[in-house]
Amino acid sequence: MSKKTHRGSRDGSKFEKIKDIAKKINENEKRKSDNRKKEKAKQAKRVSSKESRSYIILDPPRVLMFLIVVVNTGGSGKKPTGEVANNAPAASKAVSSQAIEFSKDFLSEYFTWHLDGFHQNERDAKLGYFVTGDIADQVGKIDSKKWHSTLKREAIVLKDLENMGDNKSLLTFQVGITFDKTMDAINKEKDELEEDEKVKPVEEVSPGTMDMVLNEQGIVKRIIKKKYVAVQLYYDTDTERFVVYQIPSFTYFDETPNESSPDLETNGLRSVTGNQSTSVRQFLDTFFESYANDSKEKLSYLMDDKTHQNGLNKTMEFVTVKNANIFEGKTDKEKVISANVVYVEPDTGIEFTSHYLLVLLEKEDRFVVKHINNKKYIDDLLNKAELEKNQKEQSTDIEELKDKTENIQEAPDEE
Repeated sequence: MSKKTHRGSRDGSKFEKIKDIAKKINENEKRKSDNRKKEKAKQAKRVSSKESRSYIILDPPRVLMFLIVVVNTGGSGKKPTGEVANNAPAASKAVSSQAIEFSKDFLSEYFTWHLDGFHQNERDAKLGYFVTGDIADQVGKIDSKKWHSTLKREAIVLKDLENMGDNKSLLTFQVGITFDKTMDAINKEKDELEEDEKVKPVEEVSPGTMDMVLNEQGIVKRIIKKKYVAVQLYYDTDTERFVVYQIPSFTYFDETPNESSPDLETNGLRSVTGNQSTSVRQFLDTFFESYANDSKEKLSYLMDDKTHQNGLNKTMEFVTVKNANIFEGKTDKEKVISANVVYVEPDTGIEFTSHYLLVLLEKEDRFVVKHINNKKYIDDLLNKAELEKNQKEQSTDIEELKDKTENIQEAPDEE
């Protein structure tokens, strides 16, 4: 039997095993029958009375049921999604949102100092709240004599988060640190210049320089640097506190364009064309214009999704539906729409494209929006399509197995 195009090697090998089982059953029972006949002939002279004998009759329906059980229980061994979810371990606090915020607070203090009126003890005390005692006297030391440093929380961006186990995590952040040169350092550089002389223009700066401010003599007063910093965090379950247990380390985060992408939500759905497609596209223009401009009361006529009935409240103006792909929904009355919609910002005139995933319901000879960006509906729809596909394939397999097992039956031995 030829393998199906879209079935994996695992399914193919499983069916081959079933074929082997059926073949071995046939061969084994034929061998037993031959042996019994030979033994019967040898004992014919010594046996005076007819002995009752028991035979194993291979009833095709029973064999078929056995093979079906093999098909249904010989799969990947994975538990149902719900059971896996119920048995999944609780998420570690070390990778929680609180852990991220704690780490941002720490980095803001770690990269902020002002050399005017600087007191090392005060800095050590602030950082001591965030770190373990064995590194408290190390993280606060600075080796700068002419640069102030500032890191605002809004300049800290999480780039990666790794669960290290045992309530530990590794968090990688992008930080934008602002370095301001002290007035003493600026004046010293001025004094080293001759009258009306300017410093040599800065032609090259190191990677990660985001901005630079010069004074009238060309002296750098401020420079903003982009860095990547890794923080090793621990959550103490006894004290219920976070703590940084290693000195932060500089690292690098690859920001080259990502060429990979996940499957679209609509992959596997069946497309809709023809007259239905035309009427849906006409409705989309009406809906998205209303979504941008109309009140909640007016939108309620076009929408069943109560969580989005406020629309855009005139914060954007509708331009056009750039493209729309239409798919079958759970029922004949429902359609799934993947649409890119162009809006313009009213005061600047700048156009933006937004993506929407809609579920439309045909209701009393008109369409209404049942859902906007509802992932659960799409997942349920895809699961339904996958189930129907598997049932169809299994039905075909059963028919083929039935054909294979029709002749697996042993007749009673001749007396």
